[in-house]
Amino acid sequence: MLNEVQQFLQSAVHDLRAAQRRTAVASELLLQCADDRERADLSAQMLQGLSKTEELLAGIGGYANAITPHRYVMTVFPSSRAVRFALANLDLQIRETGATITVSDLPDLPGDRDRLAELFEHLIGNSLKFKGPDPPGIVIGATLRPEGWLFSITDNGMGIPPKYRDRLFIPFRRLQGSDVPGAGLGLAISKKIVEAHGGRIWIEAREGPGVTFCFLLPAGDGD
Repeated sequence: MLNEVQQFLQSAVHDLRAAQRRTAVASELLLQCADDRERADLSAQMLQGLSKTEELLAGIGGYANAITPHRYVMTVFPSSRAVRFALANLDLQIRETGATITVSDLPDLPGDRDRLAELFEHLIGNSLKFKGPDPPGIVIGATLRPEGWLFSITDNGMGIPPKYRDRLFIPFRRLQGSDVPGAGLGLAISKKIVEAHGGRIWIEAREGPGVTFCFLLPAGDGD
């Protein structure tokens, strides 16, 4: 665990320093130039650098919360409530992309409601961010298995080649590069939240476009 945290911190510091350097270079050039267009371009670069730094800091905070299970507040609650919270936070992206989201009957289960809402937000947000040519279509469901509740989030987006599927749960690993919004921590945080609940998460192979994220959570004593 210590080695994993050390690698995470090294990657976080690297990305923060890169964002800081871009902002610093842009600010120095801004002081030297006299052309209005150049000033506007450099100001935009500075804002991008500051925005990237903010994304990274927010992601690091989320990851820190996800890897400290003793801070989780465990209760039995309807998992549909966690989905509603996630959809409310993603409302702007849902409307901008024209997404259709279908949610089947979801179970009550033991867990930390806020962390599980964050889990759904990351996974649904991933489908919205990496959409295909058509408006996103996302289906959320759950099936009771002997080992617990199997949740699935299926979309019609860009899809993920099989060789990249395992590495996506590693902090700061990205398929599309630094030009795509985000800190590259959403799926890593999702994995830690699921593991803190005694479960596991994976990407399911499927035919055609899109991807299915699956995670298995213990059902508790009541099921």
